[in-house]
Amino acid sequence: MSVLSPLSRGMLRAVGFSALAIAAVQAAPAWAQSGDLVVNSATAPSSLDPAWACGLPEISFLQNFYVRLVQYGVKEGPEGTKVVDYGTIEPYLADSWTVSEDGKVYTFKLKDGFKFQSGAPIDAAAVKYSFDRVLKMAGCGRFFLTDGFIDPVIIDSVEAPDASTVVITLNRPNANMLVDWATHAGSIVDPAVVEANGGVVEGQPNQFMSSNVTASGPFLLEAYTPNQSARMVANPAFAGEAPASSAIQINWIAAAPTLLLQARTGQADITFGISKQAATTLKDSQDVRVLAYTNPFVQQMMLPNSKAPWDNPKVREAVAHAVPYQQIVDRIAYGYGTLYYGPIPPSLPGFNADLSKPVEFDLDKAKALLAESGVTLPIEVEVLVQEGDATQQQIATVLQSTWADLGINLKIRVAPGAEYQDLTQGHKVQSLMRLDGPGVFEAGYYFGYDVMCNNPNNLTEYCDPAVDELVNKLRATADATERQAILDEITTKWRAAYPKLQFFEDQPVVVLSKAVTDFTFAPLPDYRTWRK
Repeated sequence: MSVLSPLSRGMLRAVGFSALAIAAVQAAPAWAQSGDLVVNSATAPSSLDPAWACGLPEISFLQNFYVRLVQYGVKEGPEGTKVVDYGTIEPYLADSWTVSEDGKVYTFKLKDGFKFQSGAPIDAAAVKYSFDRVLKMAGCGRFFLTDGFIDPVIIDSVEAPDASTVVITLNRPNANMLVDWATHAGSIVDPAVVEANGGVVEGQPNQFMSSNVTASGPFLLEAYTPNQSARMVANPAFAGEAPASSAIQINWIAAAPTLLLQARTGQADITFGISKQAATTLKDSQDVRVLAYTNPFVQQMMLPNSKAPWDNPKVREAVAHAVPYQQIVDRIAYGYGTLYYGPIPPSLPGFNADLSKPVEFDLDKAKALLAESGVTLPIEVEVLVQEGDATQQQIATVLQSTWADLGINLKIRVAPGAEYQDLTQGHKVQSLMRLDGPGVFEAGYYFGYDVMCNNPNNLTEYCDPAVDELVNKLRATADATERQAILDEITTKWRAAYPKLQFFEDQPVVVLSKAVTDFTFAPLPDYRTWRK
């Protein structure tokens, strides 16, 4: 069933409408209109709620509907394109800000004129509500908003002393906070609409917000059919810089041949998620550009260390040596990948190539390690793969064939986005394939994903208290030399535990039709500057 975004097309002006009343209004399927920029992607978002969203498909889509206090800068990219500069922070809703000498108090002065789609002003009270909501719901957004400091939560309070002033107080200094607040988790939602449709329940998602937006940013969500398509249009009341395209049609296409055909024929202006093999067939085309970018996102297989058989370190080490890494890069990634093994991807600051050399593919060693492990063969293992990710399915198939000779029977289970999200974030799977990377491009933040003990976002479930101490020391250290020494020690300890499999750091490929004149790449795409 298609659903309208809240107050879509001016039909639902009264924010007192109940969720039931809004849900009863159905939109026609979102078909592209002449002149629309058409964007095709392989994987669909599972939630549109900035407080709950975790994965790349969710974040990339929903962030375009919301304004945030600050935003990332932009710098030159390949072939006349641009790339997002995660090292630069610029004003967005905030006109200016100051930081106290102790680094704990941030005071923002807001710009005038910004309004929600409902017409309500985007003021300091709305910012406070949005931040408090993310913290109370305790979903993935909280991890982004707090730089991973959730025990205790680093944000002590968010206050709105007047309509144009926001004061955020921390319980410890942390230089990454502005970068965190530029992420989707810092999106400002309309308090009245949220309260009229479920409000905020501690530790629980909001079902209305999972498929609707309360727009405060450059785009409005005109129509949305989950797992199929959406149409977004420029927000005429947006007080910031208007988006380059007046309307964008997004299609989520899991069928790889269809994704390739529409890229080749120009039916799609911008294509994400195309397989590397398919990309190679387009390289000589005069009608499209195939561009590869670098980013610290990694194709990997999580081996939850608390679950059998992965609770046995020898089994984890064995399967790490039973992966034909170079074959995967050459034949599945078609060269668009960088081999390494460690907790820090090559594109992140702090990466040490000498300490992060790839694991050797050695089946004899894998068999010997399995014998040492004491497990009884054969082992039955299930791996969860997200629907639409052809690369993950291909890698899983290679592992299935390779591991059969070791006595490991790998069953591949494919799940749509929402189910995949629920099962993986709920730690309900034996193992999972994942293209993953940091929402904040800094090693200390990224460690929360697969290094820190008792962190709900740590899907590897790896835990070493000694490493936790090192991470805490890292985040309190400013000296670059000292930081690198700590990072090297963490890398050494982590590698010795073999907590997960890393196939390669991905080089994402984007296909642009010859009609596209402006494009900015980001690992978490922002559509504002795209134009044809």
